[in-house]
Amino acid sequence: MSRRTYAAALNDVLAPMGFERGERSWSRTVGTVLEEIDLQKSQIAGTTANLWSKDLATEELLRQAIPWKRPLDLLPSVYRIGTLMNGSDRWWKNDPNGPAELAEAIRVHAPAFFEGRRSLEDQARLFGRAEPRWKPSGTASRMYLALTLYRMGQKEEACAVLQSPPRTAPASWLAQAESVRNWLGCRSKPD
Repeated sequence: MSRRTYAAALNDVLAPMGFERGERSWSRTVGTVLEEIDLQKSQIAGTTANLWSKDLATEELLRQAIPWKRPLDLLPSVYRIGTLMNGSDRWWKNDPNGPAELAEAIRVHAPAFFEGRRSLEDQARLFGRAEPRWKPSGTASRMYLALTLYRMGQKEEACAVLQSPPRTAPASWLAQAESVRNWLGCRSKPD
């Protein structure tokens, strides 16, 4: 009897949830949100799964606001399944139970993970709506936050989150953020 593969075990769990299989990834679209799970393999560490989602409507607005940046592939957050299980990185290596364990972890943890990222309110929270400070490494999140707020009808708040960028942010990120501000029709920054 041949050993069950990780891909086959994951496919058995994900196909009934509406995920379509790629080579080593599974994806589905719920509303405007693309949800994806992919297998990551390492000769050293073994096998794990990564989960991520992105709102395609917000991404399209970002493409309009920053037309020179194509293809735009900014993923605000990618999580490994181990982080969702118990907060630590989890890889399966040379484990005959690995495929079944990984598939079960996905079955248990993926639905809640994705559900918590679908609404615009949840997305705004994940992009840092409650964080008043703009961190130098957080420019991509601030742009996503601004466009998510815009989609929520909160244009004034959207403009506010892109004001006063950190001076230490890379110039290319600052130019992109300014392009988003202009696309939103934000008033000029005060001197």
